[in-house]
Amino acid sequence: MKNQKNLIRIWLTVTLISSFIQNSYGQIKHEKKAFKTISGKQISGQQLEDFLIHQMDSLKIPGLSFAYVTDSGVVFNKNFGVTNLETRESVTDSSLFDAASISKTVFSFFAMQMVDKGLLNLDIPLYTYLENPDIAHDAWYKKITARMALSHTTGFPNWRYLTENGYDPAGKLRIDFEPGTQYQYSGEGYQYLAQVMAHLLNADINGLQTIIKDALFKPLGMGESSFVWNDYLEKNRVMGHIQERTDPGYSANSKDPDFNAAASLQTNALNFGNFLSALMSGKLISEKVRSKMRSVQSERLETNRRPGVKYGFGIVIEPTSEGTNYGHGGDNNSATAQFYFNDKYKSGYVFFTNMEYRRKGIFDTNLKNFLARKDE
Repeated sequence: MKNQKNLIRIWLTVTLISSFIQNSYGQIKHEKKAFKTISGKQISGQQLEDFLIHQMDSLKIPGLSFAYVTDSGVVFNKNFGVTNLETRESVTDSSLFDAASISKTVFSFFAMQMVDKGLLNLDIPLYTYLENPDIAHDAWYKKITARMALSHTTGFPNWRYLTENGYDPAGKLRIDFEPGTQYQYSGEGYQYLAQVMAHLLNADINGLQTIIKDALFKPLGMGESSFVWNDYLEKNRVMGHIQERTDPGYSANSKDPDFNAAASLQTNALNFGNFLSALMSGKLISEKVRSKMRSVQSERLETNRRPGVKYGFGIVIEPTSEGTNYGHGGDNNSATAQFYFNDKYKSGYVFFTNMEYRRKGIFDTNLKNFLARKDE
């Protein structure tokens, strides 16, 4: 225990120092010169901007924060539209969006930093670090590890309050199958791991925000990004929309003040783009653990109802003849997000919108098709 506390003290000191070190992540607003897309072709910032404006108009997207990213940094960043269709306030550099489920990718990176420092072991059962009284009645829970939590194989449901019959606010946490034996998408697994990590770092769950800020957000230039609600978000966070109408439940339902590793990150495309570039290039993390994060850890088999998914740690993996594609989407009903990059060409994009999933899916498909074209 004494050695572990010394490791924690050393790690926190290093991350605090690193937050003051100058890094290469510039606040690039809009680059006109050509850059390489996910298909390897050259495209100009103006061509990309024209495409995005057309999509905004045709799909009636209220607001969009977009960044194109390479392993050397953000090469194109622009905001479009409005934060709120009623007030018509413009999306700006200060605007923050709901990252929804791509919060998992940032949290997974942070978890792998802890693995790097020897503070967390991927394969030690989590209960040995911190017991979970909500599920202690089930002996299977003693098999759950960080690896399982990060790769969606804990056996937990996505959220305990989501049941076969709909929504049950009093729902009890359960395990649906033996941990480690199959894939089942679960925010509960991420949140249990977050509680364990907070315990190991001698913090409460919300204290993880301060630690992640020093270890990740400051060194990577992620601005006011936050997993925890604060006054800045109260002023600058965009409003969600469903079918071109503001969602009255969006603000109330999303202002949960507590840290949620699976879904509560608030950020924008420039900030997340800086993180995405680090994920591509290997900044702030060893190649050994980055390789684990980006390798297949679990798989959801294809069925008649849904496609198969290969999953690493907080990231979806798609092997292709043109290199490996990585990505993850986010959907919190009236706010959506997506990132995507190709490992061969070391380029990709991230966007945040304040609209519902259906139109976001159309936009993302059109965007991929546009960027994947090899013709000029």
